[in-house]
Amino acid sequence: MPEVLYRKYRPKTFKEVVGQKPIKLTLQNEIASGNAAHAYLFVGPRGTGKTTLARLFARSLNCLNRKDVESEPCNTCDVCEQIISGRFMDVMEIDAASNTGVDNVRENIIASSQVPPFKKGGYKIFVIDEVHMLSKSAFNALLKTLEEPPKHIIFILATTEIHKVPETIISRCQRFDFKKIPQVDIVKRMTEIIEWENVTVPDHILSEIARRSEGCLRDAESLLGQVISLSQGKVTDELASLVLPTSNWQDIDVLVEALRVHNLSTALNQINKLVGEGIDLQSFNLDLIDYLRQILLYQSIGPSYTLDFPEDLIDSIKKHAQEFPLADLSHFLNIILDKLTIKETLIEQLPLELACVEFLLDQKPLEPAEDKPVEVPTSAEKKTEKNLGTNDIIKSLQANWSKIIDQTKAFNHSLSALLQIAHPVSVSNDIITIGVEFDFSLQQMEKPNVKNYLTKVLSDALGQTIKVNINIDQNYSENHQTFKGKNDKEVGDILDTFGGEVV
Repeated sequence: MPEVLYRKYRPKTFKEVVGQKPIKLTLQNEIASGNAAHAYLFVGPRGTGKTTLARLFARSLNCLNRKDVESEPCNTCDVCEQIISGRFMDVMEIDAASNTGVDNVRENIIASSQVPPFKKGGYKIFVIDEVHMLSKSAFNALLKTLEEPPKHIIFILATTEIHKVPETIISRCQRFDFKKIPQVDIVKRMTEIIEWENVTVPDHILSEIARRSEGCLRDAESLLGQVISLSQGKVTDELASLVLPTSNWQDIDVLVEALRVHNLSTALNQINKLVGEGIDLQSFNLDLIDYLRQILLYQSIGPSYTLDFPEDLIDSIKKHAQEFPLADLSHFLNIILDKLTIKETLIEQLPLELACVEFLLDQKPLEPAEDKPVEVPTSAEKKTEKNLGTNDIIKSLQANWSKIIDQTKAFNHSLSALLQIAHPVSVSNDIITIGVEFDFSLQQMEKPNVKNYLTKVLSDALGQTIKVNINIDQNYSENHQTFKGKNDKEVGDILDTFGGEVV
């Protein structure tokens, strides 16, 4: 039977351990200086290296070939090989979950600790995993030995639930707090593993595995092993989907954008479109909550908060953090958490739909993120205005449309996106009519601050004062293609973003 990846590639040196740099350095210094403590407490989430570092520490202290000023074990001497295989008598690993009683502690730990190490000059080391599972009586029995252990006896206690460990135990140990491993480090480690396994795995699948492991390297390696086991040397999206839930981040981003701009129809259409495509709604809801949480945390903490997402999603999260009010984010998260507790419903998507409706029902119309006052031209500026004819205005706008779009980005990204799928239809009495295809575009561009800013930008571009009307263009497809050219790829991309379709 093939060995699972996290066991096969368990680090054998401190250098190979992923993350936990401060802990590694401290332990290595204590080994090299010969100043090892009598008791250690390793605290942190599962799969972050607690047991791995405990074994490394024990192996290095007892290594036959290690020099006094060094800290890495040789991994080739008899002692190292015995510890790696779990056969060394002076290193005892005890699972506290299976040995919770006081009798087990007395027999397996206290009595054994009175026997000196079999290896002369070596250390007898007790690694007690999930130590918080010990009973109160067991902790009391352990306390005296832990406080005054015999010479060359070291205890390493590991726990994921430090709050269940008595303060009397904690105070007698040198405590190390293990952190979740960053996604970039997990991806780097998995990249090394697939090279050793001679398997090809796309980067986005590695990123998704790392994200779903939530900082636990062991979980990431287990998921990677499952994915690899389905392949014949090359992992595809289809194969990976058998193990990993399908990622819906771009669809989630569209839904969040619709909620941010208070467009209920787009939000509900997005949900029903995805359900119609057979989406795993439970997985989608969990990812949506995580996405909103990331926006909330980045907005509250700022740039110091690390976003473990692909670059394109990081940019989207930062944009939402700037423009989505914190109170609205918190309000919607509370609503969606409340609605998703509804278990019995004939319509699977109804709780999520109700959450969106309740959130937007009492919302006021959204104003742009940056309310910039419209600058009124001075009398001196008015004297230099050009009075262009109708054809000249259309030609000028057509030639400068991309510059106009770029200029509006500084005001509001949504406006620049909307202008990419809009076009001037007509000019009459210094009134420019902008044609759009969807009610959504019309509603957004008709907002007073947005319309006033667009009026100023167009007036500046033309060198004369004009007014702007926004209308639904009944002949949109033909007029837009005529204005922008037949080969206009970004139209489809933008329409997809805002939930529209070309007909």
